[in-house]
Amino acid sequence: MRIILFLLLVPFLSLSQFAEKKIYFITKTTDKPKIDGVINEPIWKNINVANNFTQFKPNNGLLERSTHKTKVKICYDNQNLYFAAIMYDIAPDSILKELCKRDDDNKNNDRFTIVLDPFNNTQVEYNFTVTASGVQIDKKMSKNGGDKSWNAVWRSAVDIFDKGWSVEIAIPLSQIRFPDLDRPWALNMFRNIRRYREEYSWNPIDLKFENYALQSGLLDGVKYVESPIRLSFMPYSSIYMDSYDNETHFPYNYGMDLKYGLNESFTLDMTLIPDFGQVSSDAMVLNLSPFEVKYEEKRQFFNEGIELFNKGGEMFYSRRLQDDLLNASKVTGRTKNGLGVAALNAITNKTNDNPLTNYNVFIIDKALDNSSSVSLMNTNVINTNDEKDANVTGIFTRLNNKKNTHVYDANLKMSQEFFTNSTNVGFSGMLKAAKNSGNYRYELYSIFEDDKYNPNDLGFLYSNNEITNGLNIGYEQLNANKKFIFSEHYLFIKHNTLFTDNKFVNLEIEAEAKYMLKNYLFIMAKIVGNPYEQYDYYEARTNDYKSPLKRSKAIRFSTYMSSDYRNRFAVDFGCGATFKPLYSGNEYRVRISPRIRFNDRASMSYVLSVKDKFNDVGFAATDSLNNPVFAIRNTYMITNVLNASYILNNKMDFSVKLRYHLDQVKNLEFKNLQNDGYLQTTDYTRNEDINYTTWTSDIAFNWWFAPGSQLSLVWKNAIENEDNVLINHWRDNIEESFSLLQQNSISLKVVYYLDYLYLTK
Repeated sequence: MRIILFLLLVPFLSLSQFAEKKIYFITKTTDKPKIDGVINEPIWKNINVANNFTQFKPNNGLLERSTHKTKVKICYDNQNLYFAAIMYDIAPDSILKELCKRDDDNKNNDRFTIVLDPFNNTQVEYNFTVTASGVQIDKKMSKNGGDKSWNAVWRSAVDIFDKGWSVEIAIPLSQIRFPDLDRPWALNMFRNIRRYREEYSWNPIDLKFENYALQSGLLDGVKYVESPIRLSFMPYSSIYMDSYDNETHFPYNYGMDLKYGLNESFTLDMTLIPDFGQVSSDAMVLNLSPFEVKYEEKRQFFNEGIELFNKGGEMFYSRRLQDDLLNASKVTGRTKNGLGVAALNAITNKTNDNPLTNYNVFIIDKALDNSSSVSLMNTNVINTNDEKDANVTGIFTRLNNKKNTHVYDANLKMSQEFFTNSTNVGFSGMLKAAKNSGNYRYELYSIFEDDKYNPNDLGFLYSNNEITNGLNIGYEQLNANKKFIFSEHYLFIKHNTLFTDNKFVNLEIEAEAKYMLKNYLFIMAKIVGNPYEQYDYYEARTNDYKSPLKRSKAIRFSTYMSSDYRNRFAVDFGCGATFKPLYSGNEYRVRISPRIRFNDRASMSYVLSVKDKFNDVGFAATDSLNNPVFAIRNTYMITNVLNASYILNNKMDFSVKLRYHLDQVKNLEFKNLQNDGYLQTTDYTRNEDINYTTWTSDIAFNWWFAPGSQLSLVWKNAIENEDNVLINHWRDNIEESFSLLQQNSISLKVVYYLDYLYLTK
């Protein structure tokens, strides 16, 4: 392993890449343009033009169509950056302009996008998009992906005219962080022509290189501008009507979010007495595994601006900050020298069941040349009952070679659990080398967690005491050819052992192929094999790693297809099967999701997902001697989800999400676990069957009545039930579910955005 990693590091010694970049020299103005989408103000006449866009996808490197030229002009004053873009089109009536919610970037519309990196170090990019229907989409991009929960307050307007469409944009400097230095910013701009499914960029991007941030152009000339006072308040008030079991209550809440720019680099975010009652419902499921279910974070405060915290991986899971939250604060930013700092503190209220708890997360991240970085992170939990405190510290590094063809990742983490009379210390680490450029790519990695590593007081790790080694090898077709828009072929090999004594756990080999046909039908197929019987050290719930359950060799087939979303009617379809010879187990699953666009305002989608397992093996209960009892069982799962939306305009939307989920467990026979890992029949006779149903509905009306200000009216309805009486027909299950008590909540919430600079005027 060490020799292979050494050989993979050789390409690190290479010459720099992406030296030639387009440069736009910006003009400072004293006249503010009117943001109405019509580019007719005198200010725009004598300003430099950014043009000659290049196709990004699907035919990377082609020049833009002569009939679809793009021209952009940019200027600034002490308050805003201004953009005026004209997207020429010989058929303006064919411009796609489906309305959508703010931040929804998966609809049928043309778009213009600005990507800004004022520090020009590729660590954080600000992404501002306007659709041809005038809807705003904004997010912050980092190495860990996009943060669409980041909502800046900016202005834009669109006009469709006889030669195409145009957009004017004003981005307040108070909404972004920039250095107080006279040096170029990184800038790129994109145009999406949806009916052709073509995307163009101002500075050319070579798809052979995965790091697009390094391939931005430059915005030169932003000078003599001091960072404005960045202070804003978002007070809110909300009232609820909660009904359950013939009792109705009318609770109300009020509080405030605050943003304050401590200096040019750092911002303080605070939420005081937060109210997350309107957050959409979790997709609840029956959990038969020995590990908890990880649910998605949907609260904006804990999603926004945490790109630095995400570098810690499993160290930070914001859903730990769930109950009786009194307040939370975070400071985030990056200095002009590339030093990023982020800190979060949250305090939960003391209740009868839980003590007052203080949560802290802290990370420093140094940006290095060529989009590399090194970071140090710490999470800390302090409980007032003194039963247990916890601390986790990690160091991470990510290095790109100078040609941007290879990337190298490493981390080392230490967890500490402080009990009254003892301390538990554990370690985890990772080493990875990857070629992330060109047609042929690979990734080689090794990960370990010892048996005492536990970040779960403020993080999320399914299991520890593991060593995982893996190799991924693939070929990617990056440009369209006669048959495919793109294609990918990959082979994944993963080997697992216990950390404590290196005992074998599992070997998994997976082959996957993806194709986008010329008619934009996407097809994926994969086959996964486990050629050896697996050792499951967790299913027995004994936590001693001495009672492994032997699981079958297995082979799994699956396929997935998705049709062109430009069509009014589209459908996603997937299916698969798994075969396990030990205990004659098999599994079948199917998922179908049709979607229809009635017009540019109304759309609907439906998901039906079915998964049946036969002769499945799993933990059922413990007997009178506290020994684990296993079952040979059949399990049945059905999920139905209906999504519908009606968009009144680019400020108002109405949406409906209905979900009904059924899980059933039918135990066929009970077994005891033998020393060799196999099962033998037992005389255990209790009824451990499970019939689990859950229903949730989220119906919402949203109105962005002013920049940054929102009114939302939400009705939530929920039912959840679990018992051991199986109901064999889905219709009977639905009738049974709706005969149960229901939790109903109707809420009205108003959030108002107040900017200090405008208040002083």
